Amino acid sequence: MSESEAGMLASTYRKRFGEPFTTDEVYGYWLFVAGTVVAVVGMAVFLTSMGAGQTGTRGTAYLLSGVGLATAFAGLVVGQSFHRTAKRLVYVGLLVCLAAMVWFMTVFPGQWALGSGTAQGVVGVYTLGLALITLSGALAPISVGQSRARQAVEDQLADARADDEADDRRIEELEAAVAERDDRIDALESEVDESRAETEEAKRATEEAREEVRAASAETAAAREETASVRDDLNAAASHVNALSKSSATFDVYRDKAGKWRWRLVHRNGNIIATSGESYSSDRTARRGMRSVKRNSLGAAVVWQRDEEDPEPVADPVAEEPSARFRLYRDADDEYRWRLNHDNGETIAAATRGFSSKSSARDGIESVRSAIGPADYLEFDPAGIEVYEDAAGEFRWRLVHRNGNVLGDSGEGYASRSNARRAADRVQEVVGDAAVDADSGIRFETFEDAAGGHRWRLVATNGETIADSGEGYSSRSKLKDAIERVRKYTPAADRLTMATAAVEVYEDAGGEFRWRLRHRNGTILGTSGEGYTSRSKALDAVNSVKRHAPNAPVEEEGKGDAGEASAHGTSTDETGTDEV
Repeated sequence: MSESEAGMLASTYRKRFGEPFTTDEVYGYWLFVAGTVVAVVGMAVFLTSMGAGQTGTRGTAYLLSGVGLATAFAGLVVGQSFHRTAKRLVYVGLLVCLAAMVWFMTVFPGQWALGSGTAQGVVGVYTLGLALITLSGALAPISVGQSRARQAVEDQLADARADDEADDRRIEELEAAVAERDDRIDALESEVDESRAETEEAKRATEEAREEVRAASAETAAAREETASVRDDLNAAASHVNALSKSSATFDVYRDKAGKWRWRLVHRNGNIIATSGESYSSDRTARRGMRSVKRNSLGAAVVWQRDEEDPEPVADPVAEEPSARFRLYRDADDEYRWRLNHDNGETIAAATRGFSSKSSARDGIESVRSAIGPADYLEFDPAGIEVYEDAAGEFRWRLVHRNGNVLGDSGEGYASRSNARRAADRVQEVVGDAAVDADSGIRFETFEDAAGGHRWRLVATNGETIADSGEGYSSRSKLKDAIERVRKYTPAADRLTMATAAVEVYEDAGGEFRWRLRHRNGTILGTSGEGYTSRSKALDAVNSVKRHAPNAPVEEEGKGDAGEASAHGTSTDETGTDEV
């Protein structure tokens, strides 16, 4: 069928019955019409073949009736079905019916008899075709199309109601703004009336003192100057009010997940400028709190509050003449390692593993030198979220436990850091409510990978994967434990946007504070080498490394000096012992 003919059929259908939901609805209708017409013609031909010698005419009548019946039957199912498999089954059934009619024409009338095997075979094949068409109707009942259409209408109605609610909220905000502006105008008009009253009193005083012309003239001039000044002040105040009324942001009053009312100030670019901080029992009290912020925010003083007990770490400038040096040595396994020793003999940093060659160990030292200075801090209590750029230039996030294990990651890369941060924020908001293997909503889906490992992925309501396990687990029970840890740790995890590397400060299983320098590709470049009794001491140690490592010289030691490493507290396992 050409495009023009298909367009004509669809146009005719649209004029007679309205807009179709699918093109199959149009084709099914015309199949039904064509099949019905062919069947009626076949019956008419049969009526004309009742006399003797009309065997050929009767065969044509049987052929037309059989083809028409199967075509009309198939058209009914195709026009009302949205199921792909069902539609394929319809066409298979129609082809079977047509094959039966072709067989009929080859055996009629010579081999055709009601009791013969040939007749039974033709009828059986034709019946099979009709059965396939009937089966396709059972797979995709006619009500499917109607239910989908009804669902589409209900979705449109829900969207319209949501738009109406948003419009109502906007109207309420505008009404509140108009009411507030009216209050300001009333106050200004009251001040104007008072000024006018003062002017009238000045005029009366001028009339009473007209006999004393010079004195009265001086008083009048002074009164006029005062009036002009008041009017200028009023005009300036009115201009200020108008300027304040023009804002690039709007207040949004909404219900949170707990059904409580809150407000937030949203800039037109989508950024949230301020929030209510607490919930309200009704929208009226929420609006009252919002208006209080409007009234009091302009003149509010700014008070800086800093936590003096545990201030944020501030690194000292890099020392031009460092008081530390890198020691390159070979351990008992004949591998190269390094440690950073302070002049007082204390080991302030160490390698986490051995290197197969001296050049590889020196490369590791250079990585620490270049990365430690600009590295930011990430705290684990007991987990943190790192946002980083991968080797392909895409931005990802990962949830890291304080023992160094990656509990989950974004599963895909993002085009910008802001998109990756927003994705991490979204996961932190919803992961606590996600069910396991639910049929709908935000949920954890569990599955086995090709290697037989058990994995999970966090799926949004639209079916998109927003996080996954990143690795497989040996049993389903361990997988469930991993999901519970993700639920528990993710919502409160601290987040850091990583450049090249980040300093992770954490508390190990023994209650001591340690740090490690992790590259954005996940490799741990160096560790503290020893534990500290407090977080502040661990941060001081990091700052010491930041100050001395970039310019620290490298000295080589013999294999016999390797034992000195343990004497200074160097450890090859800085990831803790917590099971994750």
